[in-house]
Amino acid sequence: MSKIKVAITGTGFMGSVHSEALRRLAGVELIGIQGSTPEKSRDAAQRLELPRAYATWDELVSDPEIDTVHIATPNRLHFSQTIDALEAGKHVLCEKPLAMTTAESSELARRAAEAGKVCGVNYNIRFYPINLEAKARVDAGELGSIHGVHGSYQQDWLLHETDYNWRVLAEEQGELRAVADIGTHWIDLVQMITGRRVTAVFADLHTLH
Repeated sequence: MSKIKVAITGTGFMGSVHSEALRRLAGVELIGIQGSTPEKSRDAAQRLELPRAYATWDELVSDPEIDTVHIATPNRLHFSQTIDALEAGKHVLCEKPLAMTTAESSELARRAAEAGKVCGVNYNIRFYPINLEAKARVDAGELGSIHGVHGSYQQDWLLHETDYNWRVLAEEQGELRAVADIGTHWIDLVQMITGRRVTAVFADLHTLH
């Protein structure tokens, strides 16, 4: 049986995470990676021991050998790259959020359905064993009726004044900032565990310091 051949776009933290995860999957062959510059592509391919470094996104998405593309780039690129990959006949796994606006997300859902390709958004936290156990307990009725859910997402990667990442830039991350990034993980997790769907959102957003 032939292996599914995969390429990754995005050479940052999540690109490395996807590379590590793909290596653990039977029947998958990780072909190469592409970054924002040819130099970053080459450095990542060497660091991750991948056979191919794509100089550009166009080079990656047009490679006939690739079956599936993993998108681990800044949020503003998710919409256009997913469209490109679907039009090139590739399956897609995209990091969250799927797009910058609900209109873009709806368009991607429609295009994915029409393309007949396997498409997914990476909400990996729902598969942590403790979260699967929580879902099993809810499903078994051990908690009774669910009336309220409280939670938080702890992160310290911007703890130091010298810390920097594209996620702090509105033009790269989007207007929703933390809500679109780690907040969507929390919303997905709550829906998965409780079996309930979010139908409306009320938010009080402010800057602490």
